[in-house]
Amino acid sequence: MKNRFLRPLYFAVVVLTFSVVFTACKKKQEADKAVISVKGSDTMVNLAQKWAEEYMKANPGVSIQVTGGGSGTGIAALLNGTTDVATSSRELKEKEIKLAKEKNVGYETHKVALDGIAVVVHPSCKIDSLTLEQVRDIFSGKIKDFAALGGDKTEISLYGRENSSGTYEFFKEHVLGKDTKGNPVEYASSTQVLQGTAALAEAVAKDPKGIAYGGVGYFAHRSDVKILKIKKDAKTPGVWPAHDGKVIYENIWEGSYSISRGLFMFNLAKGNKAVDDFMKYIESPEGQEVVKQMEYIPLPASK
Repeated sequence: MKNRFLRPLYFAVVVLTFSVVFTACKKKQEADKAVISVKGSDTMVNLAQKWAEEYMKANPGVSIQVTGGGSGTGIAALLNGTTDVATSSRELKEKEIKLAKEKNVGYETHKVALDGIAVVVHPSCKIDSLTLEQVRDIFSGKIKDFAALGGDKTEISLYGRENSSGTYEFFKEHVLGKDTKGNPVEYASSTQVLQGTAALAEAVAKDPKGIAYGGVGYFAHRSDVKILKIKKDAKTPGVWPAHDGKVIYENIWEGSYSISRGLFMFNLAKGNKAVDDFMKYIESPEGQEVVKQMEYIPLPASK
């Protein structure tokens, strides 16, 4: 009789002990993992997430956490020591370089991919191409109607990124540029600001009057937006960054597509082996293959 009551108790103790040991081992394994935080560019967030997923599959001892927020946000986090890696769709500004020196923050710069900035409209729009000057005049508010571009008499709805976005800054510097007095040309006050390129694509897909700009990888496979050809001027032919669902690498590599840029990752230069190994993977043929899969432009093969 005594043994009959002791057996269930003994079994419960064994199960409890096993559970405690298993939980402790699991926690130890998690604690032993190298954790890498990656923060920054919304343009790059899908690419960075895919890199992280593929790298963690092959390296189960590493945990990589990826978040967006904008290039400026990621760089600020890096300089504040709250992220290991900053993703950015632009290079560092002079004030950021100066701040890094003031804080004695050493960092490494990696150009990890290329990107074309596509200009997109609703598929019903009759416009197929624009000059750089026309793009500037549209987003600065000088041109307000598609009729001025050879389209229907329809007021243009502008969609753009928030000012913490590297895409916003790149487009402002390289497309809007400066006026005849040397002052930066500002975005039109009527621009509807959205967070993330995917949100811009959704907005234009639902708005026949809409026009937006953003990383070509977010638009290449979509049939509900139309990517426009861009001309350097009225005398030159229009060039696509992507067509028929495919990004055209050569147009970006050769510079024939006018609105293109490098994509960057910055990491703290403090000899973090886990971070260094992750960066080597990104720059390797395997990492650059992920760039292709995600519809960004890989770095040209070195000759």
